[in-house]
Amino acid sequence: MSWRVPSPVRERGVPEAVAGLRRELERRGIELAYCADGAAALAYLLSRIPAGATVMNGGSTTLGQIGFIAALENGPYEWLRPRIKAVSDHDERIRARRRATIADYFVGGINAITSKGEILNADGGGNRIAAYAYGAGKLFLVTGVNKIVPDLAAAFDRLRNEAALKECRHLAKSTPCALTGRCDNDACRGPDRQCGKVLIIENERIPGRICVVMIGEALGY
Repeated sequence: MSWRVPSPVRERGVPEAVAGLRRELERRGIELAYCADGAAALAYLLSRIPAGATVMNGGSTTLGQIGFIAALENGPYEWLRPRIKAVSDHDERIRARRRATIADYFVGGINAITSKGEILNADGGGNRIAAYAYGAGKLFLVTGVNKIVPDLAAAFDRLRNEAALKECRHLAKSTPCALTGRCDNDACRGPDRQCGKVLIIENERIPGRICVVMIGEALGY
């Protein structure tokens, strides 16, 4: 007698790759919310962050593209990023950045995410990924489907040769990748380096803490 195990029912409108990723993330204690486009993602985020909440965002071109930064500027939130930028004293600004890593709500991007649910991010100083790892109360990681890669090797390649490279060029840094178009990790040292700290999120112990907001468009770098 032959029989087949039925495939899991896929939510209507959700791409198969995203549905599979959602199952993998659930096993890791991480939620995935799928939004067809940037407008839907913006509406979702604003519906999940209450008025008056303390909010911090990490640097992310995706957040700018979907209009989230503009919404923070005009919204009823205690947005911490402008307050940090307003601090002129170097040491006090560092302290303000540290305090912001424990904001009630932290919203940022993703450099790469594997089909098995491993989330990879890099940061020049580390304040953003410090919030990702533990500091932030509720963490929303917003990304386009273009960030999904097969495995960790592909994730590191994407991080170093696409995300970090484009960020260094955007910031006019003199890193090897910005100058040659290819990462030279062994030669990259000093303050211009934009992947000084690298974080891989493999699992989350706190229920409901991390939500990946996956957008069905290619966004950011």
